[in-house]
Parts: sequence; C-alpha cells; structure tokens
Amino acid sequence: MTTFREALPTDLQDILRVHRAAFQRAEEAELVAELLQDPSAQPMLSLCAVDADRVVGHVLFSTVRLQGDSPSAACALMAPLAVQPSHQRAGVGRGLIEHGCRLLFDHGTELVFVLGDPAYYGRCGFVPAIPLGLQAPYAIEPEEAWRVRAPSAERFGILRGTVESPRALAAEHYWRE
Repeated sequence: MTTFREALPTDLQDILRVHRAAFQRAEEAELVAELLQDPSAQPMLSLCAVDADRVVGHVLFSTVRLQGDSPSAACALMAPLAVQPSHQRAGVGRGLIEHGCRLLFDHGTELVFVLGDPAYYGRCGFVPAIPLGLQAPYAIEPEEAWRVRAPSAERFGILRGTVESPRALAAEHYWRE
C-alpha cells in the first residue's frame, strides 16, 4: 500500500533516483537538488510516496510570489512531479498532488500553479490560469498547459498577476511544455 509523507533529509538520494528513472534523464533530478537549496523557493513542501519502505514517487511545491495589482497571496508552484515507472498509472502521482494540495490549502496557501499536460492536471482539479489573469513568468505554449488550483473558486476573481518563480526555475527553458 502506498502512503504519502513529507520527505526527510535521508530521502534525498531515493528522491533523485525516482526523478532520474521517471524522466529517463538527470535534468529534473538536478532541478530538485537546486530547488531544495534555493532560498527563494522557501518555504516549500517536499512529499514522498512510499511503498514497502521504498520511495516510489516525489513532488515538490515551491513558494512563488504573485506580482501585480492583487492583494498579497500565498502561492506555490508544483514542480517537478515524478513517479517510479513501475508505479505509474496506479494513482501515485494523483495521490501526491491531492495530499500536497490539501496540506498547502490547510496551511493558508491560496493558489497552486503547475505547467503540464492539460488533460492530466484538469482531472486533478487544475484549471487554465491565463484566462483568470494569472500569468506565468514566460509566454506558455499551449496556454492551456499553465494551470492553477485553489481551495475555492472565489479566489480566482480576486487574485491576478504574474508568477515570480524561484531563482532555480528562472531559466526560460523550464517554461516550455
């Protein structure tokens, strides 16, 4: 049975292994390591999915700021999300998303952003952000890939602006879907 918990410092090598396996390259694992050390991403939420005492999934939620005319809002960016290939399509990714959003919303986060597959993240409660006046740091193609989730839809009419990402995610190539 898969359980979800906050990552421990001793999980780092297992977390990086999951990202390398899920993406079949090192870039996302390197990004995770950079984000964990990036003061501009703090505070953050790092969650693991664990099955039989083995880390099989991981997601990182970094703090982001919303620049614009809106009142100050607590916001997070979910990136990256990875699941060990042997555990994909078994609800592990969705479980990480749900657990993370619930924890963040319970602690006052008002918006969680993600850049990714509109169909997948649409099933996870994320809606297109750009039509709501919530812009990414760079132009997004397709625009529907920039998505947002809130604890209640009423926040969408109040909050507007452009997300300012953590320094580790400032490079434009991270913003291409």
